[in-house]
Amino acid sequence: MAKTIALRIRHFSPKTYWKELIAVLVILLAFVFFRNERKELAAIIPHLRAANLTWVLVGVGITLVYIVLQGLMYVQSFKAIGLSINLRIAIDLFLKRNLLSVFLPAGGISSLAYTTTQLRKRNLNTTQIHQAGALYGYVGLLTVFLIGVPVILYTIWHNKNFGDAWISLVVLGLLLGVVFWLVWSFRTHKGVYRWVELKFPAVASNIDEIFSGEVKLKYLLGTMLASMVVECCGIAHAFVSMYALGLDHSFEAAAIAYTVSVVLMIVSPFLRGLGAVELTMLYIFKAYGYSQAEGLGITILYRAFEFW
Repeated sequence: MAKTIALRIRHFSPKTYWKELIAVLVILLAFVFFRNERKELAAIIPHLRAANLTWVLVGVGITLVYIVLQGLMYVQSFKAIGLSINLRIAIDLFLKRNLLSVFLPAGGISSLAYTTTQLRKRNLNTTQIHQAGALYGYVGLLTVFLIGVPVILYTIWHNKNFGDAWISLVVLGLLLGVVFWLVWSFRTHKGVYRWVELKFPAVASNIDEIFSGEVKLKYLLGTMLASMVVECCGIAHAFVSMYALGLDHSFEAAAIAYTVSVVLMIVSPFLRGLGAVELTMLYIFKAYGYSQAEGLGITILYRAFEFW
């Protein structure tokens, strides 16, 4: 028994289990966060109970609009690659992928591989379904970047405490650039595609099938428009959370907190940034003059409105 355990430990490779190791670290971070903030969490319960019901209902209304817009993004994404689905199926797809994204490593991206029963029953082309999912995901990243650039530049200019806020956008910009370069390589059969074709010819043929489709510009722009409004809903959620708790409201604080939190949720390996998002948003709100308990209250209400 001891020899078997020793042998397994000897052959353990961090490269093989890196996702699991990162997931454990994120869970530990979440545990540390909630343990360290347990007094503040207890202190905000009265604030949450006393929240203005009207503004809470406004937040719920924005959440419903947010869900419909996510469905419209899927409808437009599918149309962009030549497929048609109705809004009900699109909303069902979003809700199920959103739930899966909480538990999958890098869930915001990996959950896009999931297909619902309704899509399978319609006998849609699997490759095109994945094309639509990839388009939806990329546009979502792009609009966060487009909204985030002016928000963070404005914040850095007016609030010197956030001189490092640009780092989150640089990470997102690099991710967008790498994805764009990969798509260009695969569509033009240059760069990394040639290496894949040489090393993994079977994979290269599948790549050809995925990246050979044409994208209809009109519906691509429709996807981007819906996604831009989704980002506005996210900022509105943080803003409404301040109103609901009867706190001084700051659009600037809401915008910067939303932008940075979304970047963290996208790149998070597990639980959509649980712990890391809360710590970051709390830091931002405290920098804008909110107390520890007030910042936590805004963050928790925002996370509830955002459907986690």
